[in-house]
Amino acid sequence: MNRARNTTVKEFCALDPVPYFVDGEWSPGVADPIAVFDPANGLPVATVACADEAAVDSAARAARSAFDRGTWSRARPDERARQMNAWADLVDRDSEVLAEMETLQTGKPIRESRGDVARALDGLRFYAAAARNQRGEVIDVSDRHHSYVIRQPLGVVAAIVPWNVPIVLTISKVAPALAAGNSVIVKPSQTTPLTALYLAKLWEEANLPRGVYNVINGPGRSVGETLCLHPLVTGMSFTGGTDTGLHLGELAARQNKRVMLELGGKSPNIVLADADLTKAIPGAANAIFYGQGQICAAGSRLLVEAPIYDQVVEGVAAIASSLQIGDPLDEVTEFGCLTSQSHRDEILGWVDRATQDGASVAAGGHVASVPGLPNGAFMEPTVLVDVPPTAPISCEEVFGPVLVVQRVDGEEQAIAWANDSSFGLSAGVWSRDSGRARRIAGRLEAGVVWINDYGVFNPAMPFGGVKLSGSSHREWSHLALDAYLEHKSIWEANS
Repeated sequence: MNRARNTTVKEFCALDPVPYFVDGEWSPGVADPIAVFDPANGLPVATVACADEAAVDSAARAARSAFDRGTWSRARPDERARQMNAWADLVDRDSEVLAEMETLQTGKPIRESRGDVARALDGLRFYAAAARNQRGEVIDVSDRHHSYVIRQPLGVVAAIVPWNVPIVLTISKVAPALAAGNSVIVKPSQTTPLTALYLAKLWEEANLPRGVYNVINGPGRSVGETLCLHPLVTGMSFTGGTDTGLHLGELAARQNKRVMLELGGKSPNIVLADADLTKAIPGAANAIFYGQGQICAAGSRLLVEAPIYDQVVEGVAAIASSLQIGDPLDEVTEFGCLTSQSHRDEILGWVDRATQDGASVAAGGHVASVPGLPNGAFMEPTVLVDVPPTAPISCEEVFGPVLVVQRVDGEEQAIAWANDSSFGLSAGVWSRDSGRARRIAGRLEAGVVWINDYGVFNPAMPFGGVKLSGSSHREWSHLALDAYLEHKSIWEANS
């Protein structure tokens, strides 16, 4: 059963296989094609061409050749901005196509996919504008010299994109790299490559320079690792699992490449006794259940002060139980499916182990049944209580719709438990006392902290983590642009 309803989506997915895009050309690949499955019904949506090591080499050479030609890398900043905006115009035109593709390959509700496409488009336009706002710097250090600093693109950037928010995370890497003047090679997840490939179709339609935006598909070990270690690739940006990211980072660092890592999280969300619970309770539920919990920044640890603990548990459990689980393509669906049945079963295994460790299930904890989709990877949003802070489910990233709620005696214990983690991606604080909330936010070991809100993003604000959640580089904002630029000091002696 083909559930794609948009004609363009049907036509694109009907290609057998959907080719990958290198140097302005479409290739059917030489390896066995990769099947892309709809997790809502377990059926294939499309097959995509698979690259091999020779194709990786061709892509790296094409990207470097494009960089050296200078059509993009040495283009005037306003020209790069104009071309990026032309690309963005086509993304805007085909936003519904991209949203439907995103839902078909991820299982997230169509309403979420539309939001993701809008966020990606906003990011693309942000960096189109940023292309025109790169600055050098004059540093007066000697009356015998004119000394200044210029910023130049790295060269070829490998962008390794995960499966959970593919279009947003593709743009978060590609847009600043392009704005800075680099060539890019995108290696999307094998399970969710369609939107990155469709962006290549729009790149071609906009008649943008060949070799500057490239997309190749294939397994992480044989294609992704080979790409990151290719001698012509100057920098790599990776979002995904912590172990994989650290492994790639270590290998790339041996070649002294620029490495940007955005890894896992086990983010604490603190609700203090003086919080506005009419906002904090739905905010805490949304922090974990948006994206079916498959978000690195998900607020998966809810730390609640004792006087309001029971009320908060009751509230988030009620929301979890009320979410409309259904066909991700249905407009009324609030909670879609997980990325695969195997991933869902892994998440349910976490729940089972937690209950064996003494946790209680306040909501969910089971497979969800959706009429007409018996083979879908559906699961109930789950709330666990009475979980010890040292239990594995309290410490390790689960990457699913499982909220661990823990009672804390006060501000100091909340901060201590929040920071007692190997991760440090994001956190939340809920309090009517803004001074107190800011003080706590300053003490939390996280790259992003929301106060009286959670999961709000804007391309002007940097995103990234500390500890095992990421490298020192940040995605989004002007800081991401800097990550894709080299700084060159020039000393010019006076004549």
